[in-house]
Amino acid sequence: MRAFVILLLLTSLASGCGDSKPPPPAAATGAPKDTGNPVTVVRPEVRTKVAILETTGKVQFNEEQLVRVNAPVTGRVIEVLARPGEVVEPGHVLFVLDSPDLGLAKSEYAKGVSDLARSERALKLARELLEVKAIAEKEIREAENDHNKALAERDRAAARLRTLGIRPDQLKDIADRADASTTVTVRAPRSGVIVERSVSPGQVVSYGQSDTPVSLFVIADLSTMWVLADVYEPDVPKVRLGQAMRVTLPCCPQDRYVGKVVHIGAAVDKDSRTVKVRAVVPNPGGVLKGEMFVKVAIDTGSWQALTLPQSAIQRADGSTFVLLEKGKGEYERRSVKTGPDFDGLTEVVDGVTAQDRVVSTGGVLLKRDAR
Repeated sequence: MRAFVILLLLTSLASGCGDSKPPPPAAATGAPKDTGNPVTVVRPEVRTKVAILETTGKVQFNEEQLVRVNAPVTGRVIEVLARPGEVVEPGHVLFVLDSPDLGLAKSEYAKGVSDLARSERALKLARELLEVKAIAEKEIREAENDHNKALAERDRAAARLRTLGIRPDQLKDIADRADASTTVTVRAPRSGVIVERSVSPGQVVSYGQSDTPVSLFVIADLSTMWVLADVYEPDVPKVRLGQAMRVTLPCCPQDRYVGKVVHIGAAVDKDSRTVKVRAVVPNPGGVLKGEMFVKVAIDTGSWQALTLPQSAIQRADGSTFVLLEKGKGEYERRSVKTGPDFDGLTEVVDGVTAQDRVVSTGGVLLKRDAR
């Protein structure tokens, strides 16, 4: 019986020793350690941030590089020798018209030359008579006045002929009454592209019949264009002369055309409540066309901003934070206040300094444990 009890005790002790297990490890505490995923650490950088005012606008021909050709004299168009879209140089023949006014102008010039010659002979004779005291000084003064009047009339008639396209070498034939033609050749006053034509053969055109005569031809230099941007009243104080204006087409947003603000309108449009802001924009290849609608961005100012890559900004449970590297493999969560994004960066208004080391990439797994 005693032997049985001892055997039973030995069996119980052996069973207890076989069921023993090591105690569970203590829970980890403190900052998280590097989990082995690639981590990139950067420092916040100060970047120049540009404020941009975005709006819409319309393209127009550069009025400072545009010329409107009107009828120099009343007459009937005989021939039209230029077409819309054609590139012309100074002196290119645009159209020819027949005008009785040209005949009258030539007649007035011939008469002016004749009157001037007669007054010169009279003045010469008066001076000769004055030397022999055959006339009084009053008469020579009258002769000089007549000579000056005749000279002025001849010059006026010559100037009128020049406006009609008469060359200086033609004046002699007109004075001798050898040239009585009534055809006027109208030429391009400058180089450019014909963007508008409002004349056809057989048409009667008038000169001086209106304060705003009809433009028979419009010639424009398309190397630069005007862009008129619509700026709403609250944004007008932000715009200054000389600011950069970037223009893009709705069809091709990747192509940009950059000019500078040269004029700010003095009045607000009563219908749109906008002010017209004008810029001169280079037009390589002639891509910008008159009356084309475009998107406009005006650089209205700049300032220095502390920035981080957008990938460094973490968000969870309604809070915005970054992960700071406190030591090798140790990270800390830091709440930050951010501004707008630009150029792949995010402005950091508060929470970090330029001396901090911030996790830029690889922080997805770290942020779950960082405190």
